[in-house]
Order: sequence, then C-alpha cells, then structure tokens
Amino acid sequence: MQQIYAACLAAYNNGILHGEWIDATQDPDSIGHEIRLMLERSPIPGAEEYAIHDYDGFGGLDLGEYESLDDLNAIALALDDFPAVVVAHFHGQVDAQDLLETCQGHYIGSVAEESGEVNAYAAYILAEEDHFWEELPQQYRGHMRAIARSEALDRLLNGEVTALYEGAGTWHFVSNY
Repeated sequence: MQQIYAACLAAYNNGILHGEWIDATQDPDSIGHEIRLMLERSPIPGAEEYAIHDYDGFGGLDLGEYESLDDLNAIALALDDFPAVVVAHFHGQVDAQDLLETCQGHYIGSVAEESGEVNAYAAYILAEEDHFWEELPQQYRGHMRAIARSEALDRLLNGEVTALYEGAGTWHFVSNY
C-alpha cells in the first residue's frame, strides 16, 4: 500500500510534529478529506496548510512536498499494478494521470535470477514466447538458447525493448513503441 505522511505546517513551524499517514490509493477527494481532518485536530488552532513530509511504498520515486493529490493517487494506482522500477521509468516522461495506461501499454514482463540484460531477456523470450521449448528435443535446446539470446540482443540494441534492473537478478522489460 502506498501512503503519504501529511504534516500540519502550522504545528511544524512551532516545533510540533503533527501529521498522519494516509492511504494514497484512495480517491483524491478522500485523501483531501483525511488531510482536512488532520488539520482540524492540529494543536495549532486554525491550521490550514500542510506538506507531504514522507512517502511509504512509492519505490523511491522522486516526489516532493507539494505533489498534487490527483497525481499521487495516479502514481499509487500504477504502483499497485506494476513494479516500482517500471513506474519510475515512465514517471516524468508522461503526465501522472497517464502513468497507469502507459505502463499497461508498454510493460512486457519480468524475470528473476538472471545476470545481464541480454541473458534475462533471452530467458523471458524462451519462457513466455511460443518457441515450443517443452517439445524441443534436448540436443537442440542449446541452439534455441543461442537464437533467443540473438533475438534479445537485437530487440535491446534496436531500441524496441528496454531492460530495467530491479536488483537481486530481477529484470523488467518495457516496449519503446
């Protein structure tokens, strides 16, 4: 779950930490309502301003203190469906409101426990694309791996596919068209 920590600026400016963790996957009006309730409970009467002081579950995306609630919600929804490295790849390239649709249209898939983008994408090709791997006699599998590796290298070099490394041998692939 993606959450924001919304803090009361009036309290903060008076040396008091007053804020609340809020679920960012709920609709923007509900997020705004929870922020208003937090401000009403502020130890500083009449508090009206807030800032987002922390993020949880946003995969290290570079987000600021004054992100729009609509954008935060759109980013959170994209992160619910796609790996953070994929969302981060498209964040900033497209409007936040188009982020989920962009990820849906360009995300190809993922593999784990592979070293190097070419080997990883070749493993993906063999596992996910119809190469009749299971029906292939054992003596031809090395040849098929070489073909898949060549195909992966071609797609990566010609810009058709981008490989995104998450870490720990996990790769995610997105199409560039």
